[in-house]
Amino acid sequence: MLVLANVLWSLNYATTKYAFGEWLPLAFSATRFLCAGIIFALFVLWREGSLRIRRSDVKLVVATAAVGILLNQLTFNYAVDKTTAGNTALILASAPAFAALFASLAGHEHVQRKHWLALAVSVAGVVLVIQGGSGVAGVSLVGDLLAVGAAITWAAYSVMLRPLFGRYSAARISALMVSIGGVMILPFGLPQMHEQDWAGLSGLHWAAWGYSTIFPVLVTNLLYFRALRTIGASRATLYMYLQPFLGALFAAWLLGEQVTGLQILGGAVIVGGVSMGRLMPGATVRE
Repeated sequence: MLVLANVLWSLNYATTKYAFGEWLPLAFSATRFLCAGIIFALFVLWREGSLRIRRSDVKLVVATAAVGILLNQLTFNYAVDKTTAGNTALILASAPAFAALFASLAGHEHVQRKHWLALAVSVAGVVLVIQGGSGVAGVSLVGDLLAVGAAITWAAYSVMLRPLFGRYSAARISALMVSIGGVMILPFGLPQMHEQDWAGLSGLHWAAWGYSTIFPVLVTNLLYFRALRTIGASRATLYMYLQPFLGALFAAWLLGEQVTGLQILGGAVIVGGVSMGRLMPGATVRE
């Protein structure tokens, strides 16, 4: 289940990049999250009978959705649009290192020397990925920096979720994040939804939208959370090291993107920094 979940997550980088051949980025994201949010919410209502949370948690839930869904999707979608899917996948592997820093600043963890060293190593890996991609067709510095922004917002999201996972099921929190986040994205997506050439979308581009709506949000999280109950978060998160390299591999195979040795080395350095500090986040919804 864990291998399948990470393969499905990794494939989303290339799928999204392909979709942007005809989809406008925010039209794609807004419609995707609205539909996924409705499906996820209905599933949790059927399974748990409620999506209620404490009144005292409402502000945190809304703020977390704003950071982890709205800001993350704005940076992620335009990163994929402006740079290669492979670069985006490799750079996003640095998110756990930033998460460890945010967790320490929030007082969740004691700041240790290994955290700072791991963050420095991971950032060095990001620099290698950016440098390795310079001159490669489809790579842009703006897009790479947006990918860094996506990693930082994802890291903040992971830390902000921690108190909520102690009070509610992972499925309920995930459904709330996707649903509320989808509503937040809608005002940004409406202008592009108006401009989108709906009649011009091919069957394959609709299929890419369908894949990104169903599999990376719904199917993978159900697989991941079920596996967590069997083997625990520490072992489960180890499988997430597959994502940056599978993401780059799928982008090269399906989209013909060029991947240089320096980019792969940068990805390995990022993963090395993350593993050095045991910084992989726990159970959080992925998109």
